[in-house]
Amino acid sequence: MITTLCNQYTARGWFKARKTINLAVVFIGFVVLLFILQNFIHPLIADLILIGIAYIVFFHVLAKRAIAITCPRCDAHIETNTPWTCGNFSCRQDNLQVDDYPFVYQCQHCGVEQKAYECPRCGDAIYLSRDRIKNICATIIKPRPKSEPPPPKTDPEAEKRRKQQQEKSDLEHDVEMARLKAKLKEEESKTAEPPPKKTAYEDLEEYFKNMMANETAEREWRAIIDEKFKNDPVARAKAHAVVDQWMKNRPDM
Repeated sequence: MITTLCNQYTARGWFKARKTINLAVVFIGFVVLLFILQNFIHPLIADLILIGIAYIVFFHVLAKRAIAITCPRCDAHIETNTPWTCGNFSCRQDNLQVDDYPFVYQCQHCGVEQKAYECPRCGDAIYLSRDRIKNICATIIKPRPKSEPPPPKTDPEAEKRRKQQQEKSDLEHDVEMARLKAKLKEEESKTAEPPPKKTAYEDLEEYFKNMMANETAEREWRAIIDEKFKNDPVARAKAHAVVDQWMKNRPDM
């Protein structure tokens, strides 16, 4: 596509005058070519050919020609036929018909002329008029964040029933797991090998050790009681009675 590079301050005037300029260019070219072709082919055929060429050039070449400006700060090449967002605070709408409404002209929705354009590369304001006002600054269309859909409305009663059903399912699961664990433990006890039976010697040996331990504990405690209550015969007698009772109640006696 043919691009016309303009000064940022003259771009708006060039765009407004482009139809007149394009028409003049096509007319001059038509007259010159008509004069040349009529010397080689029939005048009517030359007229038809040049009318078709003039139509294509005027409506499909020159009319679609983009205007470009340069950012004074970063030298970025910016073509004005890029979709843009209006800087008017009461509008802020996107302009998509950029061939007829570039940002150097006016907004297609509110008709307000933009005072500046934000450079997409450096973010600096490119002033489009010499008053250098930034309050109406057009910008390139930026992707807008996707709005999350609102949460679906829930019926309180249905939500209550759902929670109750979930609690019931959890309890049934716990009961089933407890039943399976008990069954597993029962099966394991069936398959487990019984402990080996003690011999008479081992049984007597264990009984002897228990009895000797009891006798040893009895002697040690009686010695402690005698020492502790040596000046209190009443308390000493009660303490010995406790030891006697403990010896009688031993399950292995």
